[in-house]
Amino acid sequence: MLEYDFLIKGGRIIDPANKKDFIGDIAVKRNKIERVDEEINDTLAEQVINAKGKVIMPGIIDTHAHAYKKGVNGAGYRMLIKAGVTTVIDFQGPVESICQEITKYGCGINIATLQGIFPGMGITSKNAGKKEIKEAVNKALDHGALGMKIIGGHYPLTPETTYNIIHYTNKLRAYVGFHVGTTATGSNILGLEEAIKLAEGKPLHIAHVNAYCRGLIEDPLSELKRALTALCNSPNIVSESHLAPYNGCDGLIDRDGLPRSHVTRSCLEAEGYEINKKGLEKAMLDGYAGVYALVGSEMKYLFGKEAIKRWKEEGTAIGTCFPVNLRYSALVCALEKDQRGEFVIDAISSDGGAIPRNFILSYGVLLIKFGGLTFSEFVKKVAWTPSKMLGLENKGHLSPGADADIIVVNPENGDVEEVLSNGQVCMASGIVFNLPGKVLTTERGTNYLKQLDVPHEVVNLEKSLYINGKGGKNKPNLLSISVNN
Repeated sequence: MLEYDFLIKGGRIIDPANKKDFIGDIAVKRNKIERVDEEINDTLAEQVINAKGKVIMPGIIDTHAHAYKKGVNGAGYRMLIKAGVTTVIDFQGPVESICQEITKYGCGINIATLQGIFPGMGITSKNAGKKEIKEAVNKALDHGALGMKIIGGHYPLTPETTYNIIHYTNKLRAYVGFHVGTTATGSNILGLEEAIKLAEGKPLHIAHVNAYCRGLIEDPLSELKRALTALCNSPNIVSESHLAPYNGCDGLIDRDGLPRSHVTRSCLEAEGYEINKKGLEKAMLDGYAGVYALVGSEMKYLFGKEAIKRWKEEGTAIGTCFPVNLRYSALVCALEKDQRGEFVIDAISSDGGAIPRNFILSYGVLLIKFGGLTFSEFVKKVAWTPSKMLGLENKGHLSPGADADIIVVNPENGDVEEVLSNGQVCMASGIVFNLPGKVLTTERGTNYLKQLDVPHEVVNLEKSLYINGKGGKNKPNLLSISVNN
């Protein structure tokens, strides 16, 4: 009688949660890991996956991506699963749209949503009152969101409104993500420092730290030093950074003829372009700006005349991008440790999904070859620590009894060859299987999801690093960014 559904055989098993790094086999039964050993009899399994010469690791938990994008027919989910992501936090939603798509397009992914909150989405103005904030937060949580995302860099709110969203959401023991910036600061180092002050020691997830170290206020190395020092002194903050050279913005031109996104405006201003429709078109023509759009079944970057054509066809309502993410900022944020030897920035994310920058593995392998990370440290930053950030006790590791979220990776180039999520093969040799995904929610979101017959699982944030914090204050090593102030 067969004992296992799958046997992944002969690969290098990397599991920092259990301090494992060896050549061996993993057996899967139903949706769980059944056994991990140096040698398991392959006649006991219904299907055997040959992983010789490959790395077997927990599925990536992407702590900041955009699986959902209107009108792209599930491209974000497909691109994430192909990149080895089995669990993701969608940083905007809307959660209702994800609930509508997850069964059709989910590709087996586990997805939590932080509902975006900005004028036109949940609130009516940048200076929203407490009643309006409470209504927006409660509606999002009741509809299955894990918490809220403040999109201050793109759509800044007043400091008071931002403060009220952070503290009311925390009062409900829900999750708050923040692309920093308010009407008083911006998407920069000042915005990061302001965000920490606004949190007043309460839990907060600060998104893509490298995006605030572009040299907008001081030289980038000084900004990195400020950012890392501030994070070390704030054990209530969890954070991530990404490795992509291009950012992601909103190309929509508002009724005043201005780009709606303040990040788009600042990118144009930084290179001397007019901050209007004409300036954005000129930036695209020059190749400084581009758009990302659905080409076939996936999202692609477009530049030059092709970008302008697509931008106009979409009535300017399309994502834009600029090459503003500095390479050394990405490196320092990914690699810097504190004096205890712990990473200052908790996770490496993609900020990808439907934005075509799902580079966690392909760029992560380069960091390993560079000698900046061991493979075990890399897995810690993309799976084990992210699982703790969310309190996902059965994910991010390869222990018997854990969820069978497993990927098989080519260690030379980061290509993902096999993906199992919850014990199902979701991708093999680049072929994505059309399986329903699962929504990760709080207890209060379950009634809504049951009514829609949406697969879901309750997350206990009380067990999370987000709620419980990271211990006492500490200092970064700052060996790589010694700067005279």
